[in-house]
Amino acid sequence: MTTFYFIRHAEKRTDQGSDPELTEKGAERAAQWVNYFFLKELDVVLSSDFERTRATAEPLATSKKMNIITYDAKTLTGAELLKKYKGKTVALFGHSNTINEYTNQFQNDSIYAPLNDADYDHYFQVRVDPSGKSSGVLEVMPFVNE
Repeated sequence: MTTFYFIRHAEKRTDQGSDPELTEKGAERAAQWVNYFFLKELDVVLSSDFERTRATAEPLATSKKMNIITYDAKTLTGAELLKKYKGKTVALFGHSNTINEYTNQFQNDSIYAPLNDADYDHYFQVRVDPSGKSSGVLEVMPFVNE
């Protein structure tokens, strides 16, 4: 079984140009992914090459004693992800308009629209069985202190 968690970066600062850091609330939210994955097996942590996504992925990668693997959000496709990480469990940190696209690509449809700008609570989980059949679902992360 191959499992992908497609997670949007946490809240970013709006006063730092095109590659901002996380806000304090964003950093707190990023830290909570550690609890979510505490008892889950995880093979890979991926992040787009932006400060906000790397900072969101960092607490989880650190807790699992893993390095973050960066990817190019403009060129990476779902097919490439599946080929490279088949049989693995992957947490991919991306953007509101990319994580839905990977989910759609895995399912060969366009059911999921981009997350809206204020939506940091939702993520996608996609499982692909050995025969290639996939199932994706939009989930809600129950963040503490919301």
